[in-house]
Amino acid sequence: MKNRLLCVFVAVLITTSALGDAGVLIPRDKQQPDPAILSLEEMEITVRIDNGDARVFVRQVFANHTGAIEEGNYIFALPSHATISDFATWDGPVRLPAVILERKRAEELYNQLKQQAIDPGLLQMGERGAEEAKRSSVFSARIVPIPAWGTKRLEIEYHQSIPVEMLKSYFAIPLRPDAYHAQTARHFRINFELHSAHAIRNFDAPAKTFPLQLDQNTPHTVIGHYEGQDVNLTEDLVTTYELDPSESDKLQLLTYRNPVSDQPSPTETSPVRSVNEPGFFEAQALLGYGNAGTSDAAATVARKTVIVLFDTSLSMQWEKLERSYQALETLLRTLKSQDRFGLVLFNTDTQVLPVSAADSPNIQHAIDVVRASRLRGGTDLQKALQFGLQQAALSGVNDAYLVILSDGGATRGPIQNGKIAAWYASAWNQLPLTQRPHTYILAVGDDANLPLFRLLARQDGVLDHVLSTEPIDFKLNSFLSKIGRSPVGELGLTVTPGAAVDAVYPLQASTFPGSLASWIGRYEKPQERASFIVHGVREGTAVQLTGETSLPRESLDHPQLPRLWAKARVDALLEKIERDGEDQASIDEIIRLARKYKFVTPYTSFFAVPRALLRPRVIRPGDPILRVKTDESIVSVIALFPFGLVQPLRYLSSEDIWQTRFLAPVDMQDGTYTVRLVLRDQIGHIYRESKTFVISSKPPTLKVKLDRKRFQRGQTIDLKVRASESTRTLVARLDGAVPVTLRWDAKSAANTGSLTIPEQMIPGDYKLTVIAEDIAHNIGTEEVQIEVLP
Repeated sequence: MKNRLLCVFVAVLITTSALGDAGVLIPRDKQQPDPAILSLEEMEITVRIDNGDARVFVRQVFANHTGAIEEGNYIFALPSHATISDFATWDGPVRLPAVILERKRAEELYNQLKQQAIDPGLLQMGERGAEEAKRSSVFSARIVPIPAWGTKRLEIEYHQSIPVEMLKSYFAIPLRPDAYHAQTARHFRINFELHSAHAIRNFDAPAKTFPLQLDQNTPHTVIGHYEGQDVNLTEDLVTTYELDPSESDKLQLLTYRNPVSDQPSPTETSPVRSVNEPGFFEAQALLGYGNAGTSDAAATVARKTVIVLFDTSLSMQWEKLERSYQALETLLRTLKSQDRFGLVLFNTDTQVLPVSAADSPNIQHAIDVVRASRLRGGTDLQKALQFGLQQAALSGVNDAYLVILSDGGATRGPIQNGKIAAWYASAWNQLPLTQRPHTYILAVGDDANLPLFRLLARQDGVLDHVLSTEPIDFKLNSFLSKIGRSPVGELGLTVTPGAAVDAVYPLQASTFPGSLASWIGRYEKPQERASFIVHGVREGTAVQLTGETSLPRESLDHPQLPRLWAKARVDALLEKIERDGEDQASIDEIIRLARKYKFVTPYTSFFAVPRALLRPRVIRPGDPILRVKTDESIVSVIALFPFGLVQPLRYLSSEDIWQTRFLAPVDMQDGTYTVRLVLRDQIGHIYRESKTFVISSKPPTLKVKLDRKRFQRGQTIDLKVRASESTRTLVARLDGAVPVTLRWDAKSAANTGSLTIPEQMIPGDYKLTVIAEDIAHNIGTEEVQIEVLP
């Protein structure tokens, strides 16, 4: 059995590129899924949403259509608020799960096997650096062996927290192709369950490729399924639903206790039976809009000032820049005439546009400045925050918002999260009370520095996070809707008797009217009756919700609660470490909880195999960057390029990565090329690995179709665009209007979208521009002349 376990290796790669595809298996030496080699024979997705916690289990079977033993790279893009809880491959009838170990223990095994010339490794949360281990969103595993003419079964499970915003919830699994071509599942099945203690309404699953058949649709339960053959996975699996407003300002209480459970043993072999386990509870308060009635009415009509910190450092390339720019443009174009705004562009240096009126010329000037700027240098985040606070103080209003659009990766000035957060808290508190801005953060990118942003958002702020792998519209609209509104203040939970519970943690950093506030806690002994009171201040008025329940000796209805509590406890310990430094007691508790409840942390690892990482994988001729991630023992990396160049790589200690620039000859033909890497470790051992990249120089082509070209103000332009196969994103732009991202619509056999002409637009002739970008970031455009009528 020991040798068999060594035949299946797994590795995690955390990338900043867009890998918006879930469950893709790419044959070795290929850049795209190739069904002629490895095809997706079966895919089953089982979703169970229990009061905002989604457990997603994906089972896939891939078939090898060659007479050789194959290997592949398995890619699964995780949504935000999601963490891996299980992964396994099957060797015939035997399930081989990945095992969570203490990080230090896993590295010891790694070194032992490497000395035996076996190709071992570590599957960790993030890449090998401790700082990178705190950021994750894309799961990547090398799968070997895949038997000749045989099949390989893979299973992955993750848990995702589903927020409630404006009494609405949005859940998605990213199946739509992004970096890779669409997969076809020969047999595809979806099992879906939604359970909610708060009444729900208007449940919708809009996918046309795999429409859910609803077997039950009641105010508290939705059950559905889909089954089909030869399904082309061109859409995300999306569901939306609303919480019934009549259920607002009600408190729901969930409990779970299994007095006997299995726990991992210290030797990582057989589990140990544990008795007298604690119980867990979750208190969920659905906070309505109070006297305001709706989110629009709840938004303040007073003048507000918005100062935007816009990151233009090199780390913001590609998808991060696209998403932060979309957020900036949408924000500016939704400001009211009485509002004011300022702009701080920052990298190593800063460029400041002082606070000015939010009229059309000023907004257009700011957008033009951003478009004309270039990504360069590192990130001096503290300097940008300092300029932002200065602009807020100079604005002279008591309702200023500091909006940060960044990945938070500081590389200049202070770079330690704890020091930056402590400085910002001090500088913020030194301002007069009326000049302290709300700190609103939209973190962008798969590697966003969420630990730092959580600390910054403590200063009267909000933190939202959008990945390169997920649709942005719902999250962006939710984030922008909070600007000008006040969260529920002084929000807290009181439990009576207090001694009955311990270790209670809030699951949201802040809660706005129309959202859900939740607390997760633990109890050691059963209690016949416990009272819960949620209290806070909403729009200046005190609000109080009450509830009562027993803390039972046994209750198995909500099995996600222990894991939710353990994750909240670990997050609190990690934040303590981030702020005060490491201590052994906290580290030991993190490791114990992660192993017991099965999730990866910066201090735990799956046992797996290391992979060097070449990015970008698809490039244009010119001057691209080769970046390679290695394990810590490597002291030298040399790249041998196919056109004769031999180039040593330089180690960047601040990023824990090897890097070099290389000049790809402009006359290189489009196609796939191999670069050979020679790695040397501390004791002189030499390792060789080959990586492939694709040269792509031709911009995508597109054809725009409109049903007419003359429109009244306030009308909607319905677009249909056909683009070449390599196209990754399509965006329609019209000066003065909010840009629109076009999505593939199988029924129309085209990319479609709707762009609304603003009511205040001046009549005349305008150019509607559609911009297409492929996975190599080549740009193609087409312009269409339209006329706006009075």
